Amino acid sequence: MIVKKGQRVNATFDTLQEAKEWALYAESSILAGEKLAQEVKPVSKSETLANLCARYAVEVSPQKRGQRWETLRLNAYKKYIAFNKPIQELQPLDLALWRDERLKSVSPATVNRDLNLISAVITHSMKEWRVPVLVNPVSLIRRPKDPPARKRRISHEERSVLVSALGWDMNTPPVTQRDYVAFAFLLALETAMRRSEILSLTWEDVFIEQRYVHLKMTKNGEERDVPLSSNALKLINILSIGRPSERLVPIEPGYLTTTFRKVKIEVGLKDLRFHDSRREAATELSKRLSNVLELAAVTGHKSLKILQGYYRPDPTFLAKKLE
Repeated sequence: MIVKKGQRVNATFDTLQEAKEWALYAESSILAGEKLAQEVKPVSKSETLANLCARYAVEVSPQKRGQRWETLRLNAYKKYIAFNKPIQELQPLDLALWRDERLKSVSPATVNRDLNLISAVITHSMKEWRVPVLVNPVSLIRRPKDPPARKRRISHEERSVLVSALGWDMNTPPVTQRDYVAFAFLLALETAMRRSEILSLTWEDVFIEQRYVHLKMTKNGEERDVPLSSNALKLINILSIGRPSERLVPIEPGYLTTTFRKVKIEVGLKDLRFHDSRREAATELSKRLSNVLELAAVTGHKSLKILQGYYRPDPTFLAKKLE
């Protein structure tokens, strides 16, 4: 039993050495201000990282918005040799070799997302499932360097070409699913909302007189109010005629992604991504807002470093501000 700073934590181990290792970890965690479970199921010495990933997928992932992606990744790890070693035998070198092999087939950004997930599994296992591991091996290997942030801008001509190819006239309410893809793209360009955020909106989330929409849940797990520009308000007013659906954009994420990808290739915009609309919107909004805090409030970014990846101001525009 460990009693520190008002926390009482119980644990049982097969050997004195395991108990000492856990006690050291528990004390340091409590002193660091972490809240540990009072009592948890012990993990066998022979438990593998693959098994821990499977347990995490069942017990933890369902509580997250990204459950589907996370579960797919966690289940995929079991095919790698490193993940089938007993957790106490897993060395940083094992994960480093896995990292290097994975980099041969996917981008550095993908590998970093994988490492973030693996680290979360191990940390959770140490804190909540009493895995007798003192140091998370992910913290002891080099991370791949992410590629430079995209700088793709979207011209007004490109918007017109794409929306025209999708078949929406921008003056009458959308009717077909392709119309709604065009509407979602234009709304994203005006608000900096993500695809998932736009598709989650219902009419009860729209406050036309107050000129904003309310997002009940965002990628970072928090609510957000998104102000509407004059153009965004015009788009929603067009859509509000008749209100044929409870959802503003009654199409599925997969359809939007597939259709957008197909049409952009047809019109010669292979390098364009739907998510580029978020960067374009952030750049344009920054010209009308007073400071970066206002911009972050609109886009929902908590980290200014991440926001910098979306905010690409024209240096000439900035120079004029210095006159």
